[in-house]
Amino acid sequence: MPRHQSRTKDATSTVPGRRRARLETGSSPNGHAAFSKEPSLQVVERAFVILEAFTEDRVEWSTSDLARSLGLPIPTTHRLLGALKRLGYLTRDEDTKRFRLGGAALRLGDRGRALNDLRTIAIVPLRQLSKAASETALLTVLNPERNRSVCVERVETNQALRLSVEPGRLLPLHAGASQRALLAFMPEQEVEQLLDRPLERLCTSTITDRRSLARELEIVRERGWASSHEETNVGVWGLAVPVISGTDVVCAVGIAGPSPRLSGEVIRASLEKVHDAAQSVARSLGFTTPPVTLPS
Repeated sequence: MPRHQSRTKDATSTVPGRRRARLETGSSPNGHAAFSKEPSLQVVERAFVILEAFTEDRVEWSTSDLARSLGLPIPTTHRLLGALKRLGYLTRDEDTKRFRLGGAALRLGDRGRALNDLRTIAIVPLRQLSKAASETALLTVLNPERNRSVCVERVETNQALRLSVEPGRLLPLHAGASQRALLAFMPEQEVEQLLDRPLERLCTSTITDRRSLARELEIVRERGWASSHEETNVGVWGLAVPVISGTDVVCAVGIAGPSPRLSGEVIRASLEKVHDAAQSVARSLGFTTPPVTLPS
């Protein structure tokens, strides 16, 4: 995509329908916000400004009208609209040649709303779990590409020695308790596709053999929970129970802690607490958890 170095006029004051978010990084001499000077950032900013132009008051735009409203060159607007259309964020009516929001934009909004609802629902069970188990409690979901996990919420324990997990961190689905709890209950076709890819080693005990991972996933399905020890970080263990809906997985509720506190007795006691928290989240969403078999 060509790079454009020139500044454009303020895009926050010309789009109707609602107050515009300031995506810009600087100000022009007349006091108006300006697009970033850095070409790559400028493209991203312009793409988001274009998407935000589609509001309840203006659900469709022609290329020329949108360019005029945003103060962008028509060729630039045409290229950005074409790129957003190819990605599915916009559609174009072949008769009127006007653009509207596409399925990808709607799905992105749905995911955002669902994620916010999920975090709101899960925060109380997570706090109760962290307090009861005396470990860090985690809420983990699949990323949009469904090939990695994302920690979207965590509640840390008050213990001096504790595990701190950064929300937003992406991890491969074969490594760690929460990740395998998700992977084991994904649709079979997706699981097979992920098993066919190279399995990255993150730590000393990361499973990198396809057959070993397939056997471990069978065990997770049979007992309804996943465990791990030093698969993503040295000295860290974890337990997780998935929340499922039909033939798919919604999220995983789990705990993680330092190895010095790991024992068979701790696992048995903690697993019941993790399962209770996962069931609480599942009931609030109208979903369920798999039957859990406690270790002997």
